[in-house]
Amino acid sequence: MTTRPQAAPSRRTHRGRAVQRGNALVFSMLALVIGGIVLALGISYYQNSQSNAQVQSTIGEVSSIIGAAQQNYGQYGYTGLTTAIAVGSRVIPETRADANGRTARNSYSGQITLVDNSGNTPDTAVLSYTNVPASQCTQIINGAQSVSRQIVVGQTEVKPLDSPIDIAKLNTQCNAASTATLDFVFGRT
Repeated sequence: MTTRPQAAPSRRTHRGRAVQRGNALVFSMLALVIGGIVLALGISYYQNSQSNAQVQSTIGEVSSIIGAAQQNYGQYGYTGLTTAIAVGSRVIPETRADANGRTARNSYSGQITLVDNSGNTPDTAVLSYTNVPASQCTQIINGAQSVSRQIVVGQTEVKPLDSPIDIAKLNTQCNAASTATLDFVFGRT
């Protein structure tokens, strides 16, 4: 058997490999860019879904607390109601109670208070949530407004007693600061 001597690589072959290596680099970079875009979209979607879940959880919690307070204290007109009483009787969920069992915190690291409001409006109580992010304020109020006779954001009434929400005031007050205090007044009509 005779072996054929191999020909020395030509310039053309070297040039083709160089072009081929350059294309591989471009396609790799393109794949990284596309992967980065997909990752950014995924993170954004995840954050939005987390925020929506927190809003829905807060709406449910507000509705549950108001419902439990009406059931447990409504017949008495809420006279003498304090946050400590509401925490002790589990109207405010145990999961929200602080270690001392007399105060409660919401999912935004703000206070939850539930107190008698009869000095302002007879036979009512007020549930307050502090430190609510501006980005979630309007959604929470829109979701929980049906269980409230009156809603105050900060110091401004956005749902007058037994009236509909004033959308302009709601938007202004929810966006006035990075966080807001929401007061839900409920009780006998």
